[in-house]
Amino acid sequence: MAGQRLQRAFADLGDLTGRTLDEIVSVAGAPVARSVAGPGQTLLQWQSDGYHIGILFEGDRFAGILSEDSGLLPGGRRLAQGFAGLGVLTGRTKGEIVAAVGPHSAFSVTGPDQVLLQWQSDVYHIALLFEGDICVGITHEFAI
Repeated sequence: MAGQRLQRAFADLGDLTGRTLDEIVSVAGAPVARSVAGPGQTLLQWQSDGYHIGILFEGDRFAGILSEDSGLLPGGRRLAQGFAGLGVLTGRTKGEIVAAVGPHSAFSVTGPDQVLLQWQSDVYHIALLFEGDICVGITHEFAI
């Protein structure tokens, strides 16, 4: 699957700190979208079959990952039960939540020191807002 190949390419690149656009393109291929994000900043996006990553560049140098989505997680009912078993999520750390339910499938930077982590399956979806390492609340949750 092309999405898995793209995700593997980014995994093979490892830490992107200090990487140039040319280095990333040589491994992952050309981005599918490009937009101006601010003075001297460009948001480049790669997407294929269930995988998406949005990377911010300052000039031609990596400046940060703004979003990444690896598609649906398996075991949707177990995922929902895992979150229910945690009870109140506000105040819990990322580590506590991941230890209980597994890694997120998507994240987005929402502001200074803020990130939205999402767990998505075929039957359940929850998005949690974090400030630093601490969950400050559920932005949305639904089950099918």
